[in-house]
Amino acid sequence: MNDYEQKLLENGFSAKDIGKLKSIIKRDESQTDSLKSLVLDLSKRFWGGVICIAIIASVFAYGIYKGHNESLVSYCIVLIIGVMIVYFVIPLNLAWKAHCFIRKNRN
Repeated sequence: MNDYEQKLLENGFSAKDIGKLKSIIKRDESQTDSLKSLVLDLSKRFWGGVICIAIIASVFAYGIYKGHNESLVSYCIVLIIGVMIVYFVIPLNLAWKAHCFIRKNRN
């Protein structure tokens, strides 16, 4: 285990999280990403994921407020599918940990 992985472990990442990050790097055929660049990229994606979920939730709230009772089920389906897509495209738990790590170690 190198120093960067040790820093990640000390700042909230678990060994399982680091294993996931390494598997993502190994999947990349060009092998251009490193663990540092992946953590930085996840940190940047965090706010994009938060904004996407906020937009989906606001559409859901608008649908409940202005929509008909018959369309409530369709708004729920869209909310659930939208949040699942955002969660799988941007793993928010890893992105949150990466965001906190980058913010803490910015100096």
